[in-house]
Order: sequence, then C-alpha cells, then structure tokens
Amino acid sequence: MSYQLQSNAMSSRILYLDSRDASSYLAQTPTLLPDGTTQSINLTSYFQYVLKEKIEVPLNQRALISLNSATIPYSFYNIRAGINDKLFVVVENTTDSLLISKLITITAGNYTAYTFAEKIEGFLNSVDFQDVNKNIEFTFSMDYNTDLQKYLYKITQKAGNDKVIELTFQFLKAEYIGKSPHIEMGFRPNDNVVITLPSVPAEQGTFVELLSTNVIDMNGSIHGVYVRTNLVSNGTLDTQSGTFSNILSRIPIKVNAGGIIFSTPNNATHKSIVDLRSIDTLTIRLTDERNRILDLNGLHFQVAIAIDFLYGKRKINVPMGSLSSSQFGHSHIEDTETEMKNRTKSKNEKIKPKK
Repeated sequence: MSYQLQSNAMSSRILYLDSRDASSYLAQTPTLLPDGTTQSINLTSYFQYVLKEKIEVPLNQRALISLNSATIPYSFYNIRAGINDKLFVVVENTTDSLLISKLITITAGNYTAYTFAEKIEGFLNSVDFQDVNKNIEFTFSMDYNTDLQKYLYKITQKAGNDKVIELTFQFLKAEYIGKSPHIEMGFRPNDNVVITLPSVPAEQGTFVELLSTNVIDMNGSIHGVYVRTNLVSNGTLDTQSGTFSNILSRIPIKVNAGGIIFSTPNNATHKSIVDLRSIDTLTIRLTDERNRILDLNGLHFQVAIAIDFLYGKRKINVPMGSLSSSQFGHSHIEDTETEMKNRTKSKNEKIKPKK
C-alpha cells in the first residue's frame, strides 16, 4: 500500500522566515567589545518565530515538513571559541627535570593552513616558552606541505644546549578534551603528541621533525550546515547519538568563507512527519555535524519551509514521487485500513439477504 499527497490549492503552505524578524533568539554568545569588556550577544542562528495565524492540520490529514530553500552567509569561523581554540602545551627539559606548561587560547577567526601555522609558531616561540632560567631554548616551526596536505613540525635546539627537550601537545588534557584543534593540526583526537629533541654536544645544534599523522582539515569540522526545527522529532537518524533527531535538512557547503550558502532542494527532498495538530510556533537552529550552534557573527539568514498535507486515502497523486507507507507511521496505516474495513462491514450490514 502506498500513500501520496493531494495536488490542490490547499495541499501545501510555504513559510518564508528571516532571522531578523524572529520573535526571540534562544542562545547567546559572549563577545569581546572594543573597550575590552565582554557582552552577551544574541545568536541569529537560533531563533523562535510565533505565527500570527495558526496552521491547523485537519483530522483526516497529516502534515509533512521539508526545506524549500535557504540562504545562509558563510560568516562562521573555522576556529571557534570553546570548540577548537584550546591547545595545552608542555615543554620539558628532561635532563634537569624542569617543565613549562601553558594553555594556548587561539583567537577565533577564519584561518588558512598558513596563517594558522603562523599563529601556533608565534605562541611556541614566545618568551613564555623560551625560559632561559630553566635552560629550555629552542626554535619551533610548523610548515604546510601542499603535496601531502600535512604539517611538518620541527624543533631546533640552539648550539650550546645539551639538554633533552620534549614538546607535548596534550590533546587528552581532561578539561580540554574535545576543545583542541587536533583536526586542524593533523592529529587524531585520542592521542597526545610528543616530539623529543635529543641532547647533542655543546658546540653543535640539532633538530627533529615530525610529520602530522593525518591530512589537516581547516574547515573546523564544518562540512555542511544542519537545519534543525522543533517541528521534527524523529525524521532523520543522527549517527552521533544513534537516535532519530530534529534535523530537517543538511546543506553542503560549496563556497569559500565570506560567500553565501544557497540551497534549493529538488523534488527528492526528504520530508518528515509533523506530529502536531496545530502549529503556532517554529524554532530554527543552524548547527554543525556535532550539533553545535553556528555563530553567524551578527549576520542573518533566510529559510523557506514547506508544509504539505497528507490525506488518508489509498491512492492520491503526488508531484514529488511516491512515498512508502512506512514513512507515515504504523498508526496512520492501521487507522486507514481499519476505516476501510469498517466501511465494508457497514455496507454489508445494509444488504439484507433475499428470502
């Protein structure tokens, strides 16, 4: 048995939503102001809109929701505060059992492979790590290999030093797990990375190199924009949680940072059932693949949401292709089949046998 949508003037509604017209914003982010103070700013990527006219779903129908179109500015960063901006570094002079440990906080922004390397180099070659009193003197470099798409890490010890130096990127530091830029640096999230520079005669200098384990990914773990809504509860499987989620659609990113992400899905767009009988409030949220809200940094976006109505009939023509009965839930199918049986039974009862 298959069920399809009616094709008439009352079979669908299109809701054009602009984040600047939101009834309210549902999340904030701390923002550093020019005067040095911090203020909480509304995230335009998570808003609620209250409809002035409710959408009522008739008793003999079900509502299906889908993304009709979207226009989203690529204004979110690949290095994000609280997401991948923390790098805990330990530099140890194992010869003298002396150690320096520092938390590096990388300023949020859009970095290339080269500007990101310059930022890390600047931290590790700063006076914070070049502590002469502890006899730790080295030069750190981080070069991007365009052929391999990996970083080459290099530590050079100055002539006159005969110490064993270990530099460790502690990605497993408990309070910073999941907040480090290990993907951008080309390493696995479950490893601490240790680079050891052996001791050499005092009159010589030496260096050691380490090639990153993986190809680097400067997308900040953002390969698509996920549009989520309160009107969907079990339409799409989320592999992170292993359960069905409120994902309405995933929009691939085909432009560079600073561009505009457009989405105009075709007729094969996934449609999810809306369990509500009355729709008066919508929430829209933009996230990455790990369900973390994207910060558009003050810019606004637009989406068009399509709501189609499904009639409980055995055969109804549909313009976007056939939908199997399993997509509509067992309760709907059972109700329809029961209704057909009841109609047949009622008809038979009215026919009296001839004597």
